[in-house]
Amino acid sequence: MKENIAFIKGQYSPAEAADVLLSLLNDKIKFHSVRALNLRHEQVNSDRTSEGKIRKLKEDKKIVEQLVLHAHKNGLELEINGTIEIKLVDKHHTVGA
Repeated sequence: MKENIAFIKGQYSPAEAADVLLSLLNDKIKFHSVRALNLRHEQVNSDRTSEGKIRKLKEDKKIVEQLVLHAHKNGLELEINGTIEIKLVDKHHTVGA
């Protein structure tokens, strides 16, 4: 089963866009930070995937901040279109099996 949901769609002022996009990015950074800390706390090997995602999300956050500032300085709005694809998968199913 698969669903596509229009998560964010429309034109936003720089302040609105910053609020929406930076909130999402900050929540994702927090999610991966907590996940990495939990794995360290459990004395499991550090989750390099989460650490890499945190770095990428922080880079994306800087890009969003630059776009918002540019839009603000130039009297522009930001059009945002974001669709989320959600699939139900069997966690025990292995590809190629």
